[in-house]
Amino acid sequence: MATNGKSRNLETFVKQQLEGAQKRFEGIEHEAGKVLRTLKARSRGPAREVEKFLGQINPDALLENRKVKELGRKATQVSSELRKRLDGIQTRAVEAVGVASQAQVKELNRELSRLSKKLDQILPASVKKVTSRATSRVSAP
Repeated sequence: MATNGKSRNLETFVKQQLEGAQKRFEGIEHEAGKVLRTLKARSRGPAREVEKFLGQINPDALLENRKVKELGRKATQVSSELRKRLDGIQTRAVEAVGVASQAQVKELNRELSRLSKKLDQILPASVKKVTSRATSRVSAP
């Protein structure tokens, strides 16, 4: 019986603690909601000011500003330098993997076209027909 009473006391104690924690949690939620509403109200003013300032900016005047032009030139230089570096990295990566670069593929295509034209000129028409039928059977699985 003593253990039965102790378990009831423990159960009551735990329930009271949970209820107290729940009430504190609700209070914290309520306070957090108040803080959020206050922050939203405060942020509306500065947001309107920013919109007002953005509306006053004249893009044409900015583009004619000496400092803006200088920054634009520097950005262009940095961009071209980055492109060169990336192209170099890409080239080294392609070489390391052993895959043909885009320029090499184009060169191979040109060479194949040139050789194909030479073959067309050399081979008689009857051989061309037989060759085209054989390639169509191979390419059509």
